[in-house]
Amino acid sequence: MECQTLDLREHVCPMALLLAKRATAQLGHGDQLIILLGDAGAQQDIPRYFEQQTFTIEWLDRPQQARLKVTKE
Repeated sequence: MECQTLDLREHVCPMALLLAKRATAQLGHGDQLIILLGDAGAQQDIPRYFEQQTFTIEWLDRPQQARLKVTKE
């Protein structure tokens, strides 16, 4: 199981979502990606997108930091 980190704190949607999609396209079954989010829109849109796809999501330490763990199913 591989775990990477993607820092999107300086990006806003829709660019943040596009970058997250590109990063997760490379994940294999069981791989994880930690996504650091700053933009309020990205904090809503990105989890919503991954919930509709073949991913499991988990907030790690919200609201102090917006770290989202995405796991490919």
